[in-house]
Amino acid sequence: MIRSFDEPAGKNPREPGPRSLLRSIERALAAKSNDPSDRAQDLFYEAMDAPSEAEELKLLEKALKLDAGNVDVLLALLRHETFSPAEEIEFLQKLVKLAETRLGAKAFKEFAGAFWGFHETRPYMRVREMLAEHLRVAGRLEEAVAEYESMLELNPGDNQGVRYSLLPCLLILQRLEAARKLFEKYPEEFEFNAVFAWGRVLERFLSDDLPGAATGLAVARKQNPHLQVYVKGHRQIPKTIPEAYAPGSKEEAICFADVVRAALEKYPAALKWLEAQKVK
Repeated sequence: MIRSFDEPAGKNPREPGPRSLLRSIERALAAKSNDPSDRAQDLFYEAMDAPSEAEELKLLEKALKLDAGNVDVLLALLRHETFSPAEEIEFLQKLVKLAETRLGAKAFKEFAGAFWGFHETRPYMRVREMLAEHLRVAGRLEEAVAEYESMLELNPGDNQGVRYSLLPCLLILQRLEAARKLFEKYPEEFEFNAVFAWGRVLERFLSDDLPGAATGLAVARKQNPHLQVYVKGHRQIPKTIPEAYAPGSKEEAICFADVVRAALEKYPAALKWLEAQKVK
């Protein structure tokens, strides 16, 4: 529950609760001026380094007073409210629209192809990634895929790594040609990323290429030997996800176990085949 730390309880100028955040976005969308506040953005960064939750909220509230449409601030406040899954998606959809409005149509023409490389585009990309992830978790995979693919069009370099969430969605939906195009777009990923290495195994299996699946499995086991116990369900995925990982590490296996496992669980025959493959 959020209240202003500049006002005593009961005199909060912004009523706490999920609907109040939605109204903040709606007011910002309706405003004639979308000029951002540099000070509000500075307060957001200060809030992210705050020593306590109370101090973080205090700084975020101050920033919101200066700039009611600051996308980063509104996204940060989401973590401190209790939303239903449907409300979260509604909130994020509106926040994406707000972020797009504040950027302006000109930015999408000028910065397309290297979107993340421009500082002012990053709040938009951050909130759009979160929307895509919420859609994926909710099982709204077609919508999630549309978000991920649009982000890759804007920023093919994919600094955010959305391709690692996109690939499992494509495999679950049996959009194999789209998965192959993603492989072609990022051809070196098989050696450096567990999702692509293990995703190739499933793509080959679904393509009725068992020799190719076996070859891919050898590559996947070499790329990350720690992921298989999670993929097979022999070990429970930890609730706490590491903040960073190195290719081939246990941390990488934990970070990507859920999306790889979700794709394989869609196809019991693939899991049965995997169980039968002995480690050479």
